[in-house]
Amino acid sequence: MLERIEVLCHSSIVIRKDKVIYFDPFKIENSYNDADIIFITHSHYDHFSPEDINKVRNRDTVIVLTKDLRENAIKLGFLEEKIIEVVPNKSYLVEGLEVHTIPAYNIDKDFHRKENDFVGYIITIGNIRYYIAGDTDINEDNKRVKCDVAFLPVRRNIYYGL
Repeated sequence: MLERIEVLCHSSIVIRKDKVIYFDPFKIENSYNDADIIFITHSHYDHFSPEDINKVRNRDTVIVLTKDLRENAIKLGFLEEKIIEVVPNKSYLVEGLEVHTIPAYNIDKDFHRKENDFVGYIITIGNIRYYIAGDTDINEDNKRVKCDVAFLPVRRNIYYGL
């Protein structure tokens, strides 16, 4: 289930199975330019990093992102047909992968408000459902997620020395 999956930096993840799939590439050390698909959960700099996207993309890469990032993807040189806009609570077929979007939001802070339409992703590879939560708290939307593997954000708390 976890073979050929790597958690990189922050919430950046790469899955190298039949396709090379990046989620929120950030602080990528080298230019790999090997991405078949890049998924972006939301517009904050540590999730949508143009510098890092350029280190993993190539001319055939498909980018999946929230609607507020479409123009940013075009400015990066992505062709219209390589850009897939997503909204929460929808299903998509992306390069043969089943993808479902889950709302990603905080319930007690303004960083990630529900009305921003930020997302997490459930992707199905083979018979395994992977949930990449994005920046979110536990909320009524993600409590219903059914998956085999979950990649969840972890809040560091300086009061506990974590």
